[in-house]
Amino acid sequence: MGRVPPLVWLIALLLLLPTTAGRALVGIFGGAALVLLSLSLVLGGLGWLGWKRMQSQFKVCGRCGTTNIGSATVCAACGSVLESDPQPPGASSFDADATPASSATIDITAEDVDR
Repeated sequence: MGRVPPLVWLIALLLLLPTTAGRALVGIFGGAALVLLSLSLVLGGLGWLGWKRMQSQFKVCGRCGTTNIGSATVCAACGSVLESDPQPPGASSFDADATPASSATIDITAEDVDR
């Protein structure tokens, strides 16, 4: 095992002693930590704004439900013409009140099998 370099002991001593150099060193480390924290928050906010901007460019096909990006006028999956007014992400054209429950469920019956 190696010995601890004297520079590490000097920095530790300056941090622990209430001297002008120790306070300056704590101020520099604190400032650097504050800059790193604020930079990560700013970059995260810019990433969120970019994602929201990109989401506004999505168009959902009313026929097959595929999401198309950009200024596409034709669906990439089924070839149908896309509406000029894009649906918001997560919106669905399925109307629960218009579909009867009997057609939305699966009826299962049990049968005996002879071996």
